[in-house]
Parts: sequence; structure tokens; C-alpha cells
Amino acid sequence: MKSKRIIKRLLNITGIVAIIMGCLFFSYKAFLDPYRGTIKKAQISKDLHTILSKEEAFQDLNYIKEKLEERHPACVDGLPKEVKVQFEQEIAKITGEVTVLHLWQASARILAKLKDAHTGISFYANDPRRLPLTFTMTDGELYLTDKEYTATHVLSINDIPVQKLHQTFLEQFSYELESYATYLFTRNLRRREYLEFVGVDTSSAIQFNFQEGSSLTKKNFAFDIPVQEVASTEVPFVSYHIDKNKKLGVITLRSCSINDYYRNTVKEFFQTVKDNNLQNVAIDLRNNGGGNSRVINEFMKYIDVDAYSISGGIDVRYGPFLYKFKKQEIKNKKNENLLFSGNVYALTSTDTFSSAQMFALTLLDNDIGTIIGEIPGNMPACYGDILAFQTPNAKLVFTVSYKYFRRIDGSKAELPLIPHYEVKAKEAMDKLYAVIEAE
Repeated sequence: MKSKRIIKRLLNITGIVAIIMGCLFFSYKAFLDPYRGTIKKAQISKDLHTILSKEEAFQDLNYIKEKLEERHPACVDGLPKEVKVQFEQEIAKITGEVTVLHLWQASARILAKLKDAHTGISFYANDPRRLPLTFTMTDGELYLTDKEYTATHVLSINDIPVQKLHQTFLEQFSYELESYATYLFTRNLRRREYLEFVGVDTSSAIQFNFQEGSSLTKKNFAFDIPVQEVASTEVPFVSYHIDKNKKLGVITLRSCSINDYYRNTVKEFFQTVKDNNLQNVAIDLRNNGGGNSRVINEFMKYIDVDAYSISGGIDVRYGPFLYKFKKQEIKNKKNENLLFSGNVYALTSTDTFSSAQMFALTLLDNDIGTIIGEIPGNMPACYGDILAFQTPNAKLVFTVSYKYFRRIDGSKAELPLIPHYEVKAKEAMDKLYAVIEAE
């Protein structure tokens, strides 16, 4: 009888513990989990010229405001002053019906005030087509870079000066470094939705005013190339090549994806480096928009260092709470059979962003490697790890950061990642060869 009572008591206690754990889990999922209510797959946005009622527009703007206040580290005590003022201004401007385009522009101006390149809003197009043109911007001047228009100076689009379009983009886009925003301006300018975003009417062919030498010309272009046009031969996201003459191995990472293909390629790369007795390795992070930062840890297994840091500490938002985690050193899980102890380099470009920037920063601030190229697209001390949402009416897709990453080297917290050798991205490989030659 006594044993039965003990068993019954234990079962009661177990039941109570299970109920408590269940309540805690439910509370976490309902109120603290950063990913609560996020989307996994976006719906197509409503057409840019779809009319929204005043009430629908307010509902969408308030939904964005609600998610900022719930999730963003900078909004743990409410919207920052600059964001709140902009929100109130945009609300005041809406006195009646508005288009989806107007709402997109208004929302973008609000989010831009956070100065967080990871928190922004976009239009998810149903038929993403583009102009058959590519652009570059130098010293505030826009140029065509297509073969038939080499160095053709673009003065205006639909009679709107390029400088005005650029300024509108900067006011309506979330960024930390203007160089990165300008890069995205030139990249997106050929897209119908982004031309509309900066004020260009795309209902008919787009007129460009050019200057070619001393002559001024005008030409119309139509949208006829799908954005998602894929090359006939798909390029893998990670690959490598060996230059035995320079005793150099270069592994190119086009996106920060962590999977078995990446792990196996990195291992194979360092096996090849060992087999050929190479003294130099470089990670090419140019044109890498980021992804999963665990690619860094996998790479570091083959570098002969005992420990390293990938951040100077992280602030994480859980519901109404902001938890501050101190800087931590990561004990390197070395692959002793393939350890590399030679010279390590990283190549960067303006669009080296997010986890790719963090990769280069890990090498820089831990004094592990030499950085060659351009200043990457976001600040080393920055917000990140995004949550995705979609507004209920316009179906605009927006992202909200829920972490803040402090820089590894706190003495440089206010600075971007400045390479040891700052050169244009297309010249980074040549500079790498020159540096190796000088060693």
C-alpha cells in the first residue's frame, strides 16, 4: 500500500511538472519566440496601382509598427524618436484612398529611419521583368555598362534627373552605408517596380537621356527580360581553384549556405592545399549577400588558431525582454590532419553583406587574415537575423531584425570594415597576387 501511495504521489508530481513545462512552452511560443507569426513563403503583392482604403492603409502601417515594437532590439522601449516622427508624418499624409505604391514608399521611409540594413520592406512582383540595361554609378553620375553603351552617361530617366532619383532611393531604402545603397540603386534601377518606387512612370516605354561624348541623345526602352533569367550553366555556390606558381588556393563562396556540399568542398580544398604544400589561402567573398554564419566555424576548423570570436557580444530580443550576451571566444574544433598555418586572405566587395561581412570581420578582428577589396555593405556593429512578415492588405513583404551584433574589436565599433588593402573589387585578385609576391 505504501509503495502504491509513493507511485501515485510521483505520478501527481510528474503531472504537475508536465503541466508547468507545458505552460512555460506555450508562454514562450505565444509571447517570447521571435519567430511567432512569421511567414515561410510570401504571397504575391497586390499590383502597385491597386487602390487601398484609408483604413486598409492604416491597418498595414500599424501592423508594421506593431512588429517593430514587438521584435526589434531598438524598439524594446517603443519606437525610436526618428521612427515615431516619420510614422506620424506618413499617417497624417493619408487622408483618403492610396495606392499600394504609395504605401510601399511610406513604409520604406519609416523603416529607413532605423538605419538598419536588415530591416526593410519590398514589393514581391508577380511578373518581375527588367530593362535590357546594366548600370554603374561613379562620383554621383550614372553610366550604362553594356557593351553597346560603354561609359554612356545617363542624365535623366523620363526627364527626371538621375541625382533626384538617387536621392529618392536613399530616402526610401534601409541601409547603413551609402556605398551599399548606391550599389543597390544601380542594380534595381532596371526593374519596373523600383523605377516606380523612385517616381518613374512605367506605363509606357522608358525614355533615357544620354550623353555620349559631346552629343546628347534620347532612346526608349521596354521591359522585355525576365529578372530570373538563368544562365545555361549553373555556377555552384562554393568552388575553388589552385595556383601552384603562387602557392595559392582560392575558395570562392557566393552565398553563406551551410550543408554537406559546403563541408565536403571545404575539406577537399584544404586537402588539396596540404597535398600541394601551398602557403597561401584566400576566401573570395565578393558578391556574397550572406546567409548562415556557421560557414565561418566550418572554415575555421582548418585554420591553426586555438580560439576566435565572431562578435563582440549579441543583444537578443525575446518578447518585451532584451537579453545581452557578452563576447565569447569559440574554442576551435580543429581538424588536426588538415590544419593550415600559412597566410590567410579574404576578398571583399561592396555587396559582401551580412554573414559574408561577418566572415571577413572574423578574420580581420581576430588578426587571422588580411582583407583585400572594398568596404562591405553593412557595418560590423549592426542589427541582424531577420524575421519575415507580410502586410495584411497590400501584401508587402518586410523583414525585422531581432538581434544586435557588437563588433569584435570594440575600439572600432563606429567604423565600417576597412580592408588592409582597399581596392576596387574587380582588382582584388590582382592585388592579392601583388601582396603574395611582396611577402
